[in-house]
Amino acid sequence: MNSYKLYDKKIFWIIREKKRQIKLRFNIFKFQTTQKFDFEKENLSYSRFYLFAFLKNITRAIIYVVFLFTVEYFTQLLYNKNASALPIEVIKIITLLPKPSYPDSNDSVIQFISLIASVSGVLLALFYPILATIASTGYAKVNSSIRNLIFIEPVTQNYLRKLAFLTSYSILTLLLITFGYTPGNLVLLVLLFLSLISLFSLLRLGAGVYNLFEPDTLLNIVDKEIREDIKNVTIKSAYWNNPNFQNHFRGKAERNIDKIRLIIELSFDAVLINKQSFLNTISQTYSILNYYSLQKNGIPVKSKWFKNKEYHKSFFETNNHIRQASINSRTYVQSLTNANLLWFEEEIFEILNELGKKLIITSNYEITSDYLSKSINTLKYYGYNFEFRLADKLLIENLLVTENSLLEIKNNSYKESKANLVLAENFTRSLGNFQISFFNAIEKISVENFNNEIKKINWSKKESIYESKLPKHLYTLLEQYHINIENEISIEGKKITPDWYIIQHCSAEYLILIEKEFNQILTQTDKFINPLIIKCKEKKDFLTVSFLCHLTLELISKIEFRINRIVTLLDSFDKNNIYKRNFHWSKIDTSKIKEKIHLIKETIIFETSNTIEKINSVDWNEEYPDIFGHSFSTLAEELNNCLIEKDLAKFKKLFTPFLKSSLPAFYSLHSRYKGKYIHHLEIAYQIHIELFQITGLCYVYSELTGIPFWDTAIEIWNESNFSKTQIQILISSYAFYKDDKVGVGHNFHENNNRSKNVTEFIKTNQINTSAYKKSIISKYITNDGYRKKDYEEIFLEFYLLTFIDAKDSATYLSQINQRNLFNRILRIVEK
Repeated sequence: MNSYKLYDKKIFWIIREKKRQIKLRFNIFKFQTTQKFDFEKENLSYSRFYLFAFLKNITRAIIYVVFLFTVEYFTQLLYNKNASALPIEVIKIITLLPKPSYPDSNDSVIQFISLIASVSGVLLALFYPILATIASTGYAKVNSSIRNLIFIEPVTQNYLRKLAFLTSYSILTLLLITFGYTPGNLVLLVLLFLSLISLFSLLRLGAGVYNLFEPDTLLNIVDKEIREDIKNVTIKSAYWNNPNFQNHFRGKAERNIDKIRLIIELSFDAVLINKQSFLNTISQTYSILNYYSLQKNGIPVKSKWFKNKEYHKSFFETNNHIRQASINSRTYVQSLTNANLLWFEEEIFEILNELGKKLIITSNYEITSDYLSKSINTLKYYGYNFEFRLADKLLIENLLVTENSLLEIKNNSYKESKANLVLAENFTRSLGNFQISFFNAIEKISVENFNNEIKKINWSKKESIYESKLPKHLYTLLEQYHINIENEISIEGKKITPDWYIIQHCSAEYLILIEKEFNQILTQTDKFINPLIIKCKEKKDFLTVSFLCHLTLELISKIEFRINRIVTLLDSFDKNNIYKRNFHWSKIDTSKIKEKIHLIKETIIFETSNTIEKINSVDWNEEYPDIFGHSFSTLAEELNNCLIEKDLAKFKKLFTPFLKSSLPAFYSLHSRYKGKYIHHLEIAYQIHIELFQITGLCYVYSELTGIPFWDTAIEIWNESNFSKTQIQILISSYAFYKDDKVGVGHNFHENNNRSKNVTEFIKTNQINTSAYKKSIISKYITNDGYRKKDYEEIFLEFYLLTFIDAKDSATYLSQINQRNLFNRILRIVEK
């Protein structure tokens, strides 16, 4: 016998299907009802918001008008009561004042107030079409979020509010007249005064209404809004620790950043029409970054203000647990989601990156150089806040713009290179400002200040961490200590972790940060300056190459100046290292840093040497900078250093281009200055005298060290193949130096320093000067009496005079100045 179950019946499935359909239809109806309810609820919330806003303004207008009528009523009562006590003169003046007389003046007052209401209403009605016209023409390509900014522009909004309230005051006054309350002088004068203000304000507003076509006017509004968003997530705000508000303000900031992007695009479209408006938008954008840099220290590192970002790691970077999970599941290593503390800056940099690419196309170096200079203050902020990553990103963007904006040079001249020189200087100065700010920030944090800031932290209040003046990179570590100490207090009833332990840990992290960023500072020359030098070479702009070398040497000099001070300051943190080996204790390796700096310096010096021959005859326009003059003085100093360091190979590499460029440069200087001074050799002689003195000094060092500096120098001189005329010109320079300058020229200090270096060299190398009593160099190295510094005479005696007839040259020279050396030569020749 077959046994049937309920689900074997057909009717069961029919009923079940009907039930499912009814349930589905009910759920659809429920969903649609809920959706409609939510929609109506949202509409109602908007209606309530606007209704309350309307009621607030209406109430304000009513209170103001009622207040005026009340003041006037009680003033009239007070006057009537005390009129007899007032002086007769005052009563006469009050009597003479015109006053409305009711009911005779009733129609006139009503017409007057109606006129005010109608005029203000007309102005209000006409002003909105004007704004709509501006929005539809100047900002037709953008969305409504930008066009709406016109209507909330502060000056415009303030004026429209004044008109609206003036109209409402007039209407309410008419209403009170209808109810039998007649206005006196006070009410009428206030309405008149407000009407006149509105009319004359229109003149000023009308003159500036076309400023609304300028995108920087709109950016002012966005700037204000985004500053408020940033301020609302710092510890100074009431919402700083509320994740919902943090999310909300971040969302507002993201929308405002989109507005900034659109506004900057608009300003770029009009860059050729209004350069200043474009630069103002860039200034305001960097101003926002600067403000954010200042406020960022007050934003908790775990705030929802910081957007989450996926960080992908390679299989080889992960730990054993993640590796095994990947192997077992046959899946890729999963990404990790962490807060991106740089999201805001990256968004702005992305805008600037797109703008930079467009700016390159314009080939307008003035706008480009101004654009680059706007970033200098921002880089200062980043240096001061140890934000190396952000500075690196910004410098990369600026380098891209600078490289691609450099012009091709056909003839080496200041006129052609002017644009490239400005671009190179702006970029290098911005890099230098970042580095200087970084060094200043390090020097400001002494070990005492550092320890006091940690001791001031109230561990029961997380916000006190962000009130400290410590680098923000330590805030994550301090927040972890805050959590640990809170747990200690809740379990043990007191703080267990001692301050010295926290100070030691924070000091260790701080030293790691400084060491890392200090080493990265040294790599910036290779990363930023060298590519720019290479690009200038490709453009055949050797003036800018030399200029970049000079600016780089200036940066290196500033780093060298700071090293010992910073190392001493950081070494003072050793007293915080109470228990050794608790944490990794970083130190700046001075020897390695100096070695790196030396290599960078050598590279730049050789680059300067390689380009000096290409710029020696460039006509200088007597404007900043004098590039050849700076290259000449730099190499002269380096040649002296080669002698001191006994570096013959480097001396030979530098002296060859130095000599070959200096000889033609004499003619350029002579041509430039011969009509400017009384004597035609007044300036140009320096080139020859510097060459003579350096070469003569080679003889001194050759005698002292046995290294053939003199032979090398003479070998290079011999390659010049002088003509008789050229030799006469060389001697003429020497004659002017001895006769007119009395052997003390413009290069007195340089030559004096070389003499001091000789003394120090002898002392350092413990050279016995008495062994050189019979040598010609004795008068240059002995300490008894007056030491000679006229190294140029060695060069003339042993080299230059060998090219011409000895008697003629000696006679000529003796007529110039009766110096012993040449008198002896003259007497010998005459015998």
